[in-house]
Amino acid sequence: MDESTDVAGLEILMVIVRYPYMDSFHEDLLLCEPLPTTTTGTEIFKLLDEFFAENSILWDNCVVVCTDGAKAMTDNMSGAITKTKEKAKGCSSRHCILHRHVLAMKKMPPFIKKVLAETVKIINFINSRPKNNRLFKIMVH
Repeated sequence: MDESTDVAGLEILMVIVRYPYMDSFHEDLLLCEPLPTTTTGTEIFKLLDEFFAENSILWDNCVVVCTDGAKAMTDNMSGAITKTKEKAKGCSSRHCILHRHVLAMKKMPPFIKKVLAETVKIINFINSRPKNNRLFKIMVH
């Protein structure tokens, strides 16, 4: 689960679900919705809870929530994870693998940290503008 701002400045909540299917696990985009007002844990949880209710999804099916560790997600009183755990008994939480590069950079040698930081900056520049993204795809192919 991640809350992010798109290039137009719209706050969006994205939830990817992993579930067992036949002999393996599948991943699908469960939810990608704009947040109506603020990006607080209460608003994030409210959007998710409404989606679950509208689609008849049981909270008991939620066993682990992964987030980036932002306060809106992890706050002990009003964070989205706290509210999720109140609904989904036995649910646990983890720090998302997508954001672990920040944690890993803390113990990296300076020259590797610099290369990784420059790489992230270049990727963010390419992805931040649709024209850059299109030109990059043409260049790669």
